Amino acid sequence: MILLLVAAKELARGYRLWLGSLVVIIASAAVCAATLAQFDTAEMLPAAHGDSLRSMSSGIFAFSMLAAIAITSATTNLAVASGRRGYALLQLAGFLPRQLTILVFAQLFMLALLGTGIGIGVGRLIAQPLLDLAVAQTSVPEGASVTYGGNAIAWAFGIIATVVMLAGVRAAVRAGKVPPIEALREPEPPRIRMGVARWIAVGALGALALGLGFGVSGSSPGLESPSGSTATIGVGMLFSIALTALAASMGPLLYPVVLRSWTALVPVGLSGAWFLARRSCQYRITQSTAAVTPLMVGIALPGALYTIFLTAGSALAPGGSDPGAINSASIFTILGPALLLAALGSAAIIFMTGRTRARDNALVAVGGGTRGTAILSAAFEAVIYVITALLIAGAIFGLVGLAVAAAFRHTLPSATPAYGIATALGISAVGAIIIGIATVLPVLLPTNRSLPSLLAAE
Repeated sequence: MILLLVAAKELARGYRLWLGSLVVIIASAAVCAATLAQFDTAEMLPAAHGDSLRSMSSGIFAFSMLAAIAITSATTNLAVASGRRGYALLQLAGFLPRQLTILVFAQLFMLALLGTGIGIGVGRLIAQPLLDLAVAQTSVPEGASVTYGGNAIAWAFGIIATVVMLAGVRAAVRAGKVPPIEALREPEPPRIRMGVARWIAVGALGALALGLGFGVSGSSPGLESPSGSTATIGVGMLFSIALTALAASMGPLLYPVVLRSWTALVPVGLSGAWFLARRSCQYRITQSTAAVTPLMVGIALPGALYTIFLTAGSALAPGGSDPGAINSASIFTILGPALLLAALGSAAIIFMTGRTRARDNALVAVGGGTRGTAILSAAFEAVIYVITALLIAGAIFGLVGLAVAAAFRHTLPSATPAYGIATALGISAVGAIIIGIATVLPVLLPTNRSLPSLLAAE
């Protein structure tokens, strides 16, 4: 009982960290429940209409759950990892390592229970609007009413709550193993490691992506009509999901390498603000990894989808069929919830790390830096996150384009990949605006706290 009270007080004390994670959990549970309700609704419709809605809902659910799992895991793990100093203080106060691990699991359980509970309630409010958007892209007559029952609620609660608990397992165990003095001296180590569970996930997702890649490139789509390429397009979409999930699971290993590699090409002497932003992103790698994940997911998914349809369209056109204009409304109906989760996740992670950024800005001021330097450094930091995410996403839809083009070469040797670069750049620009506002705005706003209080250990 005492552990539960302490866990609740620690949640309240570190509200800034946990609130961002809670908002993401609420949004993920709402989207999950509302999307699952569409499958229950499809069961109540005539067979033809039900199949049409089920097909659309499958795409929405697959992409939304990829975003929800990746972003919920990133924010939850960041919240636990960033609270290591508080756990160290509890050890100094007499808590045993085993008790701290139980305490963190209790915090995760409270977060999962509250977030999924509220999210399911929000899901009831958005279920009908989401169904209307999906129906508009199917053969289902307008006016269908959503069926929001216990089946969707139970599955949504189980999926999101499980993701929250699993995301914090490694951090919870580490919270009880880190020596108190080491944690007090360095609240967030600059280096993080891939855990055993993450390596297992990487291996499984890698094998899945490899199999789907061979499945796409080995297929032989017909060129007589667009429907002849349906199977190739469907497997290509699954391939893009597997690659995106693989990149997200490899985040602690992949993101730092990409970030350091491309930023090394920019001269260090470009400006003092660039140097500060680059070093900050490299040092606070846990926060950088969390910030890049939602951006990468938000750029990779639409980029891959447009790459698939553009490549298929360019191959079908010489065959005599008219692929027609790409149905952007249908694509963004499928990707809309995932993109909203990605945007929300990006903003939440920047909010969660606001205290660390305020301390960094105070260090700049103490070192003689101007307010303009701090503002420019924050802007450069947003640029670093977005470009890192864009490079990883570009590699993902680049591979997808090569695989889909290889499939069409079986019947049309001249088929070449056509990439959704314009879409990726457009979404990157939107992401840069969101991240830029979230990083620069706190620097612009006045603060009542003095430099010593900002620099003092929290």
